[in-house]
Amino acid sequence: MERMSWLSKLHPRAAGHRASRAPSLQSPAPADPETCLMVFKNHWYQVLRVLEKRGPLPGPGAADDLSAVRNNTYQLVTLLAEERPRAGGAPGPILELVAAEQLLERLLRWHRQRDFGEEQRAEQLKLYEMLVSQSQQPLLRHPAVLQPLLQLLSLCAEPGSPALRAGLVLLLSQLCACVAREPALLERFFHRPGPGAPARLLLFSLLVPFLHHEGTTGQQARDALLLLLALAGAHPPVAAYVAERSYFCPVLATGLSALYSSLPRKIEVRADDWHCLRREDWTGVPALVLFMNSLEFCNAVLQVAPPVVRKQLVDYVHNGFLVPVMGPACIR
Repeated sequence: MERMSWLSKLHPRAAGHRASRAPSLQSPAPADPETCLMVFKNHWYQVLRVLEKRGPLPGPGAADDLSAVRNNTYQLVTLLAEERPRAGGAPGPILELVAAEQLLERLLRWHRQRDFGEEQRAEQLKLYEMLVSQSQQPLLRHPAVLQPLLQLLSLCAEPGSPALRAGLVLLLSQLCACVAREPALLERFFHRPGPGAPARLLLFSLLVPFLHHEGTTGQQARDALLLLLALAGAHPPVAAYVAERSYFCPVLATGLSALYSSLPRKIEVRADDWHCLRREDWTGVPALVLFMNSLEFCNAVLQVAPPVVRKQLVDYVHNGFLVPVMGPACIR
């Protein structure tokens, strides 16, 4: 099976997702840095009035508070995304204020205290996706942006709603594209969920459950995982994590078994000389599309992953799929 030109299309595909999901940010202020900073401070002070309210949670006017925070936060994100760094790459004044005020962390803490549910988490993911995809500065290098982002991702580890699942995978795919362009960022995404707990590569662990999903969400997850696996050869801690502390290989292999069991018993043969399964034979059969996508993904993984991951995947596919599932099927 050929390489599918999968890796060569990963970055263009990610760019296509950005265009279809995140609208271009329109600045509410002129590009003058001082004016933008002044407007930014005004929106932040309006948010602060809500964040510093005292009383029971949620208090009277909770819906109005949420609306005010949402609207002003969008303007804050717009201005932060459009700000350019100072000469020499130093952070701009808005980013410096974000760090000094711990702005993103305080916003996330306010949302967590009120537990607005998955709809609000999906909105927060979308704001970060806009920041990551459209920022003029390398925001992921700055703890004031990265740390609340990691906390938010951890809160979305078991998404229930379709909107939250789609938003999570889209943001993760954007982050993987950023890491592919700047591999030094990779170690910043190793995250300890608690004291004494082993570090996990959050990007990778959150994508694994979407390996076998259908549609755009599944394709984005597989593309993003391939980007990380392609980097793992030059980053031994990543390769060790995938092989030793993630469920990637068993999930991929057992998923093949599950998808195989759902295949139709027959497919339509259109000519007497038919002798092999061609793409046009299976693109109209949804169950077969899912199985073939996963099979092709296995092939792509074996071509880009480091040796320790390749060996483990081959063992799992052989012992967990070929022998117990395909073997008996071929004997019948």
